[in-house]
Amino acid sequence: MYLTEELASERIRSHLEHAKQIRSARKYRALSRARRTEQKAERRLIEAWRARAALESKLHMY
Repeated sequence: MYLTEELASERIRSHLEHAKQIRSARKYRALSRARRTEQKAERRLIEAWRARAALESKLHMY
């Protein structure tokens, strides 16, 4: 009886650890996705600033 309870308890611990690892992996992927989105937005903003500066410099030439 004791062995069965111990095996069941170990199985539950194993399932809980597996679920924890899955949640951690999902959180990591979500964080990575958010970082990529943020970096893409930053690059677009820099491109927009450069385009604006180029247009302003052309306007000031005339």
